[in-house]
Amino acid sequence: MGKTINDWLSRPLYIYSFGLFFLIYKSSQYFPSFDLLLFICFFVGYCLINCGIILIQKKAGFYKFGSCWLIFTWILFLFSEQIINYLNEYIDPAFVRFRYLFLVIISICLVIYLICRKVDRQKILILNSIINVFVFILTVLTITSGVKLVYWERNHNIALNNRRLPSLDIKNNNDVIWILLDEYTDPASLKSQFKYHDFLVDSLEMKGFFVFDKLKSQSSTTVYSISSLFNLNDTIPIANYSYATHYLDENIWINHLHRIGYDFVNLDFLNIGGYPKFSYLRIFSDNYFDQIISGSVFASLLDNLTEEKNVIDIYNQKVIRVFKQKVNEKRNKPVFIWTHLMIPHEPFYRDANGNMNKFPVLNVSTSPASLIIKQYTEYLSYGNNVLLKMLNEIPNWKNKTIIISGDHGARMLIPDNDPRRKQTFGAIYYPGMDKKELGKIEYMQQIPFHLH
Repeated sequence: MGKTINDWLSRPLYIYSFGLFFLIYKSSQYFPSFDLLLFICFFVGYCLINCGIILIQKKAGFYKFGSCWLIFTWILFLFSEQIINYLNEYIDPAFVRFRYLFLVIISICLVIYLICRKVDRQKILILNSIINVFVFILTVLTITSGVKLVYWERNHNIALNNRRLPSLDIKNNNDVIWILLDEYTDPASLKSQFKYHDFLVDSLEMKGFFVFDKLKSQSSTTVYSISSLFNLNDTIPIANYSYATHYLDENIWINHLHRIGYDFVNLDFLNIGGYPKFSYLRIFSDNYFDQIISGSVFASLLDNLTEEKNVIDIYNQKVIRVFKQKVNEKRNKPVFIWTHLMIPHEPFYRDANGNMNKFPVLNVSTSPASLIIKQYTEYLSYGNNVLLKMLNEIPNWKNKTIIISGDHGARMLIPDNDPRRKQTFGAIYYPGMDKKELGKIEYMQQIPFHLH
């Protein structure tokens, strides 16, 4: 029995078991989305690729030197985003690119091949045993971790639904229009980070809005922040993005609004309250296919092959157009129109006049600070003009409840622990509002409790 086990362990089974580990790891991040057919297709495809590579090795006479290089190659392919993010901590981000990853893979394969040529055959068999055991241990730990996640989030869900919440009444059952400007920071942070005076504050105050001097978000990540908002100031940590999108899709606030007779319009790239996303962007995976490939080279290649150039700007312009249609529709019931613009979030596609930038900042971690400040503030100014125009398109807007906010602060040019990353813009208007009461709001996620 022991000889049989040793014989099996000495084989390069890890080439295939690593693919199984990867799929289990990805699936364990959010079990509810699991799709057995897709799981099998991914695993079979992974195995066929490896079989093809090994066949080529054997034909070329290299197989006798071992195939451990394959597992390192798959690590680089399947965990490329995590590796790049890690390297960015220690290397100038300008030198860390997906396209350089292929050169690294080729170099590593060559080095491992040269080492294996000089290693005794028996030592290669021992190495196979060590890697096989290591991958097996990783798989067991991953399954255990996934089960813990399920129990953690089950208790989280129970806690969410058993809370006693303050009043969620809306003044006179007004229509509610919430326009969210992604990564729009508060006026104080604009001054300290960007030396920028925000003219939107003056414009909104002249229109009668209450504009917050200070407003925080529960998170500096979009999906956590918005999920927290729609689940009514939920402060329990969420395991990962996939669970956050799940809570957002089945959120508490929209369910409540349905019960009191509201319709809902979702102009967002996220599913909210059971309403399908307005437009598909490969941001925050909410299906099993995207869940598996996210963070890998394959996701990057797929985006390059399938997405249009300037896809986020196309999304923004579509939202702006459809918003005008939705606010002018005649309805028999009050409505909540949720509008999410990816402005002034990077990429900074437009200047202050709305003209396309020839060379927009695509990634703030790889661009000069002076260029980031210039393009962010110009894009923000463009967003201000768009927002004011959208307000003017709302018929009888002074009889409605209107909220304008960011989702978090500007995360660029400051450390990860800087509180300004969570400081965001906020402004509210509704007839007869109590500004003193609104001044007590500390987090944007508390706004739903103060609209009556």
